[in-house]
Amino acid sequence: MYYFKHNDQHIDATAESGKLGRLVNHSRNGNLITKTMIVDKVPRLALMAKTDISKGAELLYDYGDRSKEALEHHPWLAS
Repeated sequence: MYYFKHNDQHIDATAESGKLGRLVNHSRNGNLITKTMIVDKVPRLALMAKTDISKGAELLYDYGDRSKEALEHHPWLAS
């Protein structure tokens, strides 16, 4: 298991990838939305602000997966 460490605190359990979107947490009422964009002829998923976001605010978006299997393994997706 991999961790992102800051001041000896484990923040994220995924491998370092350079993709900062992995550090954005889930909320059904998040302040970000996802948008598909084409960059160099390759589709990319971008996180866009729903409204102005205050400095220091946590960035959140709805992961969207509410399948039975996902909810069995990750019940927090329902909230």
